[in-house]
Amino acid sequence: MTPPVTTTMPQATEEALLMMDEVSTEHMAWLKRVHCTLLFHDDGHGDPHCRAIEDGLAKKVAENFGEGRAAFARLKQAREQMERMAGQLTAAATRGHRLDPQTYMAFMETVGNYHAEGRQVELLLHQALAETDPLTGLHNRRGMMRDLRREWVRATRTNTPCCLAIVDLDHFKAVNDVHGHLTGDQVLCAAARFFLRRLRPYDMVYRFGGEEFLFCLPNTAPKQARRVLDRLRLLMARLPLRSLDGKRMSVTVSIGVAEMTPDTPPDAAIALADQALYGAKEAGRNRVHVADEDDMG
Repeated sequence: MTPPVTTTMPQATEEALLMMDEVSTEHMAWLKRVHCTLLFHDDGHGDPHCRAIEDGLAKKVAENFGEGRAAFARLKQAREQMERMAGQLTAAATRGHRLDPQTYMAFMETVGNYHAEGRQVELLLHQALAETDPLTGLHNRRGMMRDLRREWVRATRTNTPCCLAIVDLDHFKAVNDVHGHLTGDQVLCAAARFFLRRLRPYDMVYRFGGEEFLFCLPNTAPKQARRVLDRLRLLMARLPLRSLDGKRMSVTVSIGVAEMTPDTPPDAAIALADQALYGAKEAGRNRVHVADEDDMG
């Protein structure tokens, strides 16, 4: 099943990574207390502060990193197993029972498993940061091709259509030249939010580069894509925008569409969509051209 469209703002990712650092620090402090209990019979098990941080991190992961939920669930399960065994060991130690080497090594194996699951969560967060456009919060090209290959394989296997569309903001250089780059950045962010709001939940939107975006439209044949994107284009032209000095403005889009087929993998479909986009621009902009259906000159 195609995952829902999401955006991951870099600030949320960075905050999650900082929380992971805090979890790691608190965990090491807890582990030292456990060993003090085992070696010196001091009372030192339980880690409510670390659990509280992890609970906050779990909420942030659920809100911002859908693909990270399973990894975090494994981390939580590993922590619960580790704490359960630590409780058994420390309870025995405080009663004066001798520490069993095999049981201790089994406990340390749960500690190692917890560390390994923590590293997986950190890797996912770093990957999310690397694959996120810092301006719009959309996924960037770094992860785009992986996603497109997955959708191409799925569409080929299920014999269902899947289209790609390259969307270009018309005359965007003039927006920067007349209103300034800060207004241009605001327009890009507004366009990203608009696309996410108007497309279906399972469609995917990427910052393709500059003022260009790429859509992946699963279960969508070219004729249907044309209808959907024509409506999007008309609505985009009416989207109320303002420059930093309060002047009203509007932006139109040109769109090139191509279908991924068993003989047209993502790279080839992107090239065809780009050619179709060129045809839309040559024909006067603010229109949709579909590869193999429109005369692209």
